Amino acid sequence: MAVDLLLDSSFLIFLVETPSGGFTEIEDKIGKVEPIVLTSVIKELRRIADRAAAKRAKAASRALDYASGLRRVPQTGSGSVDDQILLYAKSSGAAVATLDTELRRRLRAAGVVVVTLSGNRLVAEGR
Repeated sequence: MAVDLLLDSSFLIFLVETPSGGFTEIEDKIGKVEPIVLTSVIKELRRIADRAAAKRAKAASRALDYASGLRRVPQTGSGSVDDQILLYAKSSGAAVATLDTELRRRLRAAGVVVVTLSGNRLVAEGR
């Protein structure tokens, strides 16, 4: 059975900007994954695409295109997008892929498996 892997906006942008082994590299570390995205992350990417400087806006647009093929999960509760990611991961047992240092710290403190970048390699923390 696949592990739900919740992707945040920083990780989605990383996926479209950086040639990588993608999910194969992640699956070598935590097993088969099903990438998912919260609707609040989609909204966050739309805001970035609409308001950021040209290069970042273009990356966010490409991330939105990529995310269109992923299973979407309704946002959970209120608060910031990071709060919603943390709440969903804790309640569902999903792992989270993020490059956000503060979110990563909060997730690890809550016992959530985190996929992140260390050097030039994807690593799974808490597994």
